Amino acid sequence: MLTKNHQLVLEIVRESGFGHHRCASDIFAEAKRRRPSIGHTTIYRSLARLRDLRLVREVLLPHGNSATYEPMGPDHAHFHCTSCGAVQDVQYRLPANGVREIVDTYGVAITNELLTLEGQCSGCRSA
Repeated sequence: MLTKNHQLVLEIVRESGFGHHRCASDIFAEAKRRRPSIGHTTIYRSLARLRDLRLVREVLLPHGNSATYEPMGPDHAHFHCTSCGAVQDVQYRLPANGVREIVDTYGVAITNELLTLEGQCSGCRSA
């Protein structure tokens, strides 16, 4: 069961829609607008709980200053522009036999796949 604060944070992330990545401070600002008594710590705890319940996806970017969050949806990868900082979803999945090979070779149990590609977006490349 989710608390009313967890439900509020989940609602804000889901309203962002697929392909939109919001940082905790953006989520906090919107939550504060809707519920003025809410605090920063509540937002971070709610995001961690929702992530652990697999209701939101936490996107950690290499060289990033903070995590971003998006609604759960179909598996995909992320492209991070190292020039302008934009993050966009890209349709990509590791082949199932590739994941199996990693499991067999290293004896690990993979529970989640997170893939981030980095480079320059088309806008920055043409600038």
